[in-house]
Amino acid sequence: FPSTSCNEKVCANGDSGESNSSPQHGDLQTLQLIFRGILVPALEFEEMDGNSTSGFAPELLPSKFVHFITVPPIPEADESGANDGGKGEQDWIDTTFEYLMDGCISICLRSLVAFNSDSLVEEVLAMLNSCLLSDSGHLAVKGLRRLQQFVSQDLEMKDISDDTWATVSHMLFRVLSIRGLPPLSLPEKEGATEEQKKYLEQEYDETMNEFIREQRFFSNRRYIGCNAAMVIGSLLTNKLIEETMGVHWYIFLTSGLGKGIKDWERAAEILDSKTARPDTTPSPPHYLENVLYARRWMTKFLLSLLTQRDLSTLESAPCQRVLKEETESLLRAFLAKGSADEHCSAIEMRNISGMVIDILECFNSLGDDKLSTMKWLSPLLSACIQTNNGTIRTSVQILLTRMLKGANQTSSMANGNTPSEDTL
Repeated sequence: FPSTSCNEKVCANGDSGESNSSPQHGDLQTLQLIFRGILVPALEFEEMDGNSTSGFAPELLPSKFVHFITVPPIPEADESGANDGGKGEQDWIDTTFEYLMDGCISICLRSLVAFNSDSLVEEVLAMLNSCLLSDSGHLAVKGLRRLQQFVSQDLEMKDISDDTWATVSHMLFRVLSIRGLPPLSLPEKEGATEEQKKYLEQEYDETMNEFIREQRFFSNRRYIGCNAAMVIGSLLTNKLIEETMGVHWYIFLTSGLGKGIKDWERAAEILDSKTARPDTTPSPPHYLENVLYARRWMTKFLLSLLTQRDLSTLESAPCQRVLKEETESLLRAFLAKGSADEHCSAIEMRNISGMVIDILECFNSLGDDKLSTMKWLSPLLSACIQTNNGTIRTSVQILLTRMLKGANQTSSMANGNTPSEDTL
């Protein structure tokens, strides 16, 4: 790596328009080749570890994770190491990964000064993306947590370009999805013969069975969802990062988390219909537990969008769309969990009810100017008017009354009439 004197020379000449044939440019290219040819392939050591794709690993759970289906880890056992399945800490992921990433990021940070270029930032992100796409849930979670540290602590905000935020956002968006997730229903083919329909059914059943087999074998990839939600949450609740990232990527990641929640609910439906729920044996989190954890973060994002000062942002189509979709998703989940034919634990219902109460209280605290931009809210609230939860029912009634009064006033003014005192 260039010496200090060379670094100073490069910084001093950084704006002098050096050609791509300069020694400094050659050094940067060499470092890029080292990343791609030596450092990234080093991650394959974890891929070759047979214990990296399945099994119980409570150290991969984020803090404040709520268990209501699987067995929670025993705190006393965590301290003694009894929860690690006898694995110990001799695996490559425990002994080498952090040192490898620390070295790579150190080179990247020095290159920002030496070459006045963020090219190695892209290489580090590519390296972390390899972790996120790995079959190993353990490596993917380590990559997620290192990604969070990289953009929130290692890099200075001035060194993070919009292109970097775009890359990070798309990495997080992709990791929220579940690979191989079958479609909601059997695909229909117009004009298909009985033989073709039978073939499509067999193909659909095989896709479903393959998905279940993969979920069993790569069971610790279920740790990825809750950690991805945690990383997104830590970024979007950091005011400095939120301002630097911009509202576009804020809404993009919020929407991505919403899509992830839908995918996890679908995966839970498939697995519960084909396999028995976990017994007393410790196991990776159930997809519905990931859903609940993600919804808690989602509620914070929605509250932040609703309470922002910039009315133009709130009125924008992307913001209105994500508010409508995710509010509807939360309310539908609340109604479904409260129905007689839906099995729901007391812990899950208490958490979802609390989120709904928080959202409704926030809506009720909005001024008339903001509330008037959300005409889509009335149909969603009408479905909750008969809920047994008194707090939620009262909030819904107050909110519907406000929205009806606002609609009447708008209608009167549009017709050239001045609202009467009774109307007001």
